[in-house]
Amino acid sequence: MPTTVLGRALARQRRDLLPTMLSPAADVIDLGGDDLESATPPDVRAAVITAMEDHECDHYTRRPGLAPLCQAVTDFLGDFGVEINPNDGVVITGGVQEARFVALRALASGKSVYLPQPGPTIPYRAAAQFAGATLHYFDPEGELPLAHEGVLVLANPNPATGQVVPGRTMDRLAAWINESDLTVVADETAAPLLRSGVPYAPFASWPGMGDVVVTLGSFAWTPGLDAWQVAWLAGPRRLTTDLRDLKQAITICSPAASQYAALAGMKQRNHDPRARDERHVEAVCALLDRLQIPYAEPHTVAFVLADTRTLGDDAAVVAEALRYGLRLVAGSTFGMSGTIRITATGRRLHEGLDRLEQVFMALKQEPRR
Repeated sequence: MPTTVLGRALARQRRDLLPTMLSPAADVIDLGGDDLESATPPDVRAAVITAMEDHECDHYTRRPGLAPLCQAVTDFLGDFGVEINPNDGVVITGGVQEARFVALRALASGKSVYLPQPGPTIPYRAAAQFAGATLHYFDPEGELPLAHEGVLVLANPNPATGQVVPGRTMDRLAAWINESDLTVVADETAAPLLRSGVPYAPFASWPGMGDVVVTLGSFAWTPGLDAWQVAWLAGPRRLTTDLRDLKQAITICSPAASQYAALAGMKQRNHDPRARDERHVEAVCALLDRLQIPYAEPHTVAFVLADTRTLGDDAAVVAEALRYGLRLVAGSTFGMSGTIRITATGRRLHEGLDRLEQVFMALKQEPRR
């Protein structure tokens, strides 16, 4: 069967993201991935089963998405003062990657796309290629590019690093957006993973941003819901109309079962279901503290960024970890050379941390080149 442009782009993304593996039979623990390993909650499963038994999944849903699900998205944004019409301002997508591809294809076709670094370069590189757009990387703390009528992709919290963009930087970018007449795709899919006490507000709630921002969100407010591959795009009608039409042309609508799972998950979003993951983050930080390895204060329950410059090049640290059957991600892959990303989720975290300690101890004993 011939491959599609989108299929080839996704395959390249997966190949670029993963480091060289050991043999298939090797016992490798992945502490570098971005998939959160957790089972679907029983009440979410029960809601989907009920929908199926009631024959609600036997047909296409309303094409932009289930009406109550779209309403739940607008209610969430409304809590931050963002006014969205649930009837024509929300598009439910088949997962985060589809949302990214649809957003750039609809809003940035043939245009310039500006992506702050560090950031999720690989997913948006593929999406920009799909859209025939030109991707420009820049430092949001440095000199901002000369731009006009392009698209800014602002990921906050950063899904590559787990870090929140400082408010002063958001203010600076907002002023630049107004001066440059840019449209914004605010990738806020990592917001459900924020640790308690970390401040957050959708970029669409920033003064003057409501009319130019499309928010890209995730339904992973509860563990396990990310496996259902459902996300959303929301914004003013003048921007979301093209998003809706393109989404419909690609897949008509998102799977009904996934949408009912998301609807059930939305009802739990005000609970704190990630206490276990908070403890996992603390375990990673405790190891780094014990070994006196600096790290950035983690803003989400997903990742901890360790500063490994005293141990050697980040790629060398990743290579050494593979010798111990441990997969990590080098910070240079997302614009933060000299760091490694440690995923704080997963069923084998503590076993992985034992191996990580061995890696660090071995590197500490080796003379630096």
